[in-house]
Amino acid sequence: MNRMYFKKALCLIIFGSVSLNLLSQTLPFKGKIIATVFDDKRNPIVGVTIAVINTIDSSVTKFGITESDGSVNIDDIKQGSYSVKLTQSGFETYFSKPFTVSENNLTVNLGEISLLAVTKQLGEITVTAQKPFIERQIDKMVVNVESSIVSAGSTALEVLEKSPGVVIDRNDNINLKGKQGVIILINGKLSGSTGTDLTNYLRSMPSSSISKIEIITNPSAKFDAAGNAGIINIVMKKDQRMGTNGTMNISYGQGFYPKAAAGISLNYRNKNVNLFGSYNYNYRDSYSNLSLYRQFIENGTLQSIYDQTNFIEFLSKTHVYRAGLDYSLSKKTTLGVVVNGLANKFNSDGNTHTDVLDPLAQKTSYNNNYSSTSDTLTTYSINTNFKHNFDSTGKELTVDLDYASYHNLSGQRFVTDFFNNNRSIAQPQNILAGDVIGKLNIKSVKADYINPLQKNAKIETGLKSSWVTADNDIKYFDKSNGTPVYDANLSNHFIYKENINAAYLNYSREFKKISIQFGLRVEQTKAEGNQISTGQSFDTSYTKLFPSAFLNYTASEKNSFGVSVSRRLDRPTYRQLNPFRFYINNSTFSEGNPYLQPQFTYSVELSHTYNQKITTTLSYSITKNNIINVIIPSNTQEKITIQTDRNLAQFNYYGLTISAPLQITKWWNSINNLTAYYGLYKGNLANTAINNGRPTFNINSNNTFTIGKKGLSAELSGFYNYRELYAYMDVNGFGMLSVGLQMPVLKKKGTVKLNLADIFHSNGNTAINSYRDYIENFTVIRDTRVATISFTWRFGNNKVAAARRMTGGAEEEKQRAK
Repeated sequence: MNRMYFKKALCLIIFGSVSLNLLSQTLPFKGKIIATVFDDKRNPIVGVTIAVINTIDSSVTKFGITESDGSVNIDDIKQGSYSVKLTQSGFETYFSKPFTVSENNLTVNLGEISLLAVTKQLGEITVTAQKPFIERQIDKMVVNVESSIVSAGSTALEVLEKSPGVVIDRNDNINLKGKQGVIILINGKLSGSTGTDLTNYLRSMPSSSISKIEIITNPSAKFDAAGNAGIINIVMKKDQRMGTNGTMNISYGQGFYPKAAAGISLNYRNKNVNLFGSYNYNYRDSYSNLSLYRQFIENGTLQSIYDQTNFIEFLSKTHVYRAGLDYSLSKKTTLGVVVNGLANKFNSDGNTHTDVLDPLAQKTSYNNNYSSTSDTLTTYSINTNFKHNFDSTGKELTVDLDYASYHNLSGQRFVTDFFNNNRSIAQPQNILAGDVIGKLNIKSVKADYINPLQKNAKIETGLKSSWVTADNDIKYFDKSNGTPVYDANLSNHFIYKENINAAYLNYSREFKKISIQFGLRVEQTKAEGNQISTGQSFDTSYTKLFPSAFLNYTASEKNSFGVSVSRRLDRPTYRQLNPFRFYINNSTFSEGNPYLQPQFTYSVELSHTYNQKITTTLSYSITKNNIINVIIPSNTQEKITIQTDRNLAQFNYYGLTISAPLQITKWWNSINNLTAYYGLYKGNLANTAINNGRPTFNINSNNTFTIGKKGLSAELSGFYNYRELYAYMDVNGFGMLSVGLQMPVLKKKGTVKLNLADIFHSNGNTAINSYRDYIENFTVIRDTRVATISFTWRFGNNKVAAARRMTGGAEEEKQRAK
């Protein structure tokens, strides 16, 4: 049986086994909840939202609405322990005492419930309406996690993977609608980590602590103008109940190398104080197996070929912590502080074998390169925030002060041996060593003011200033003769300073079927860089306007439409600007580009939502000075390639996104997302003009199966990315399929999961880089087939409040520090 048939047969076996297990189970009995809701004058209240909450994991199991006579009748409730939450505009939120649905208590009668009219200021009221799993709002799409039974027991990363247009690639990068560079916020703030560290942090966060995920592809003027791909904001649950709770998690994964993670989060709240904190540790041992076939061309004639194999083992140990305090100075005023930190120890060991071939592909010589890298990154940030509600109309002022510090120490060592075909030494051994000391400090202050107006209108305005300093010093030494010799040509000392000042104004209003929002943001940027070693410097200053507009139209209960327009920019990250060289092997190095310019993007989106579930979005954007990562031949060194960032003249994006969450049966939920797009690149790099693009698509599907009545569930998920053109790189299609099982334990306070990711080890990648004077074919395979077992335990009062949502003032700057 060949490999293709084996994959198909294994897929059929997996689907068949799951189906047989499901069909062999009997459906559990169902109960119902009845009650009647009145006001304090015993008038029935119609339209009250009732949420049935599982007391074990705080997930919302069922929603309902009171009838014209105030009656409540919610059926199809499985056995378990629940409470109900009643919310209605103008009334205080009501929480019932816990109750149990069982074989002996199928009908739970909560009797008459009286809601009290609001007597507190409006700024302290939490109003909740019945929400679908996916909801389209005027300036964003919202995935209401707490109203989804499917997401119970999952992690934040798993829920994010199910969200419309979101793709997490093989390098743990989070992309949105085919675009890289999406900004991830948690409660409006960056987590303090990026890349793999961020995804590991999200893997340790239980979905039961998440309220919703906001997908903002066209951010309003209130947000920093940065973020061409948009913003994803994970909003944690908020609750006013008192007490203490926590979550502990631990996992072990085995691929080619082991992976492990552990963490704990704690929350405590009383009348005036809310304390919260978390710690997560991740151990990740992995590899990259890279094969390259490099052709060097001059004046249209092939000169030589490098046939290379490269194997690198990566070992990362990461500590992530977060702690905070909210203190209510009065009913109107709250003061808070949040501290985030990360410590990462990263080591890599690589071996590269290079066969040097002549134009006829005959081997003439070869060399072996051994590389080792040791990198230590420590970061911390502190946010102090102030919130004041002026009166009962909703007038509100928030102020944020932020400070963040990043420190990096790196050591590199490269040893290369050169041989003739007969294995004799062709030239002396070369030993190169480098040391890097990097520092980055960010300070910012931000103030936002909200002023409600008459007729459902509102004005929002704010100011922000940030100051950034970066100091990076790298020294390279030639140790080939045993005595270190300083290499002034490779060494450098780069200092970068930046100041950004911004102001914005937003106006919004809601009509019966139409809601509108208009905004304008102005940002002034001052930046200067100085290369101490070479004496080169630059000084740039520019002021730009960033308008935005949104319109939503609700045509009927089942159809709503939206349109949005905005202008955005992406400033280069501080690492992209850093001109230092980081060697990968003896023929390849990466370096930053201090002359990289910001890219500016105009975007427009049209969207349609059907039945509050199926959402279709058409997108178009045009980006000037598009920042792309490229692998190009060096202009100054023969047969050397450089991985760096360059500005391409223009990038046009045309996209279609369809999100379709479906409940196929009572035991089968399926969430499916399709993104089809066409990217057209225009420009000239490495003496090669480009005016080209290719239609492509990516699709992901997550299927959850409920097995029996003891909480056992199975999951089958997968994705496929079709062949894509990324500027000069032609990337072949790739995908993966994963399966998992989940079971509640310890009276449903714990969850055990078994998961096998990338069953067929198909999440590899092949591509071709093509330029006038250089062509590179490569294939990369990584440690993606991993079997994992994990355990999560929830303890204490599971109704405790999470931290107050806060948006700091240094989010865009910290994102660029990655």
